[in-house]
Amino acid sequence: MPKLVHLSLSGRSGDYRWEGGHYIPEYALECRNLPKYNLVQRIIKPKFATIVSISVDQFFISSDQLVCLLKVPALRLTSLNLYQSNLVNDAVINAIVTHQTKIVHLFINTFYLYSLEPFNLLCRHLEKLETFHFKGSLSNSWGLESLLYFKELRTLKIKGYLDNYENRFPKPTILQRLLDKPRDILLTHLDIEFDLYGFSEPTINIVKMCVRFIASRFLKLTVLRLSSCPLDENLFREITTNLVNLVVLRVEDCNLSDNALTGLKHMETDASTPPLHHLKRLTDLDLSCNEVTDASLESAFTSCSLKKLSLRYCEITDCGLVNLAAQPESFKRSIEELDLSHCLKVTDLGLSKLLPELKRLRVLNLEGCREVTSKTLETVKTYCPKLRYLGVSFHI
Repeated sequence: MPKLVHLSLSGRSGDYRWEGGHYIPEYALECRNLPKYNLVQRIIKPKFATIVSISVDQFFISSDQLVCLLKVPALRLTSLNLYQSNLVNDAVINAIVTHQTKIVHLFINTFYLYSLEPFNLLCRHLEKLETFHFKGSLSNSWGLESLLYFKELRTLKIKGYLDNYENRFPKPTILQRLLDKPRDILLTHLDIEFDLYGFSEPTINIVKMCVRFIASRFLKLTVLRLSSCPLDENLFREITTNLVNLVVLRVEDCNLSDNALTGLKHMETDASTPPLHHLKRLTDLDLSCNEVTDASLESAFTSCSLKKLSLRYCEITDCGLVNLAAQPESFKRSIEELDLSHCLKVTDLGLSKLLPELKRLRVLNLEGCREVTSKTLETVKTYCPKLRYLGVSFHI
């Protein structure tokens, strides 16, 4: 059986790299000063004849060299990492879709692609792609329609930098056409991060429509992370009602309206079912948004058996911790990791009410909690015998 090899063109190398379910040898090669023909000669040497994975940094290789490398006949890549570079252009895309169509894991920076066509080209030719991470300006990378070309895609990560070309955003008609398509979407892991600060209301509304499309069609999702996305009460409910297979839900630094999370309490009491009621498999919840208040936690978790809960940077006080302590036993018995870092209004008093209720707590993060002192250590020693990690800002 031929030896599988990972080639690092990033100046960082190790002895082995995890790839395809097992460790493979890793080799480092700096190509910056190598002519193109020398690069090819180095690559097709016997020890590099079975390269299946490459990571690239723009400081160690040029776009021309990368194109030359991708055309090497002996190369049969299953993984390509161009995520940390600005090497990607039309020539690189053409080389990938012409010579490396067996790629299963692709990490790519599309910042310098000024139209959707190269992105569409990737989507049409890499039918076996299972993992796709990309970043770039939102107008040229938010190719929702193109994503339907992927038949095997399981993991998608988008990091979008917004520009002012708002007319390039997916139009409502495109989104409706996507919603009407019967094709099943097999995606299980989705991670979206972009910043909407300072952009117009129409732009924000269209991004909300994109998230609504996700909530309506990506029904097999088990992991969803939304960072710096706009959410309101109705959209949050669509996510938690439709995506019933979620095991991990992370809503970090999102532009939540006042009603979106305080609505957790409101919907718990006034609606037919609470917003988290349908998420029977949910074990990891991150609500790290400064709009989260004490009222948000009053009855938010009556249906949950979480193992991990993160409330970083939330505007909760000791009253919020008392609300958590009043949750059902199923919630308190299941929590193993709790992150309250940078909750500036939390004090020793609130922790003394909450911690005795969390018998299985193993990880507690209180870093940045300025009102927490060494008094909490005594509470931890007394009531948290299983604790293995404690993050604090004061000196022990």
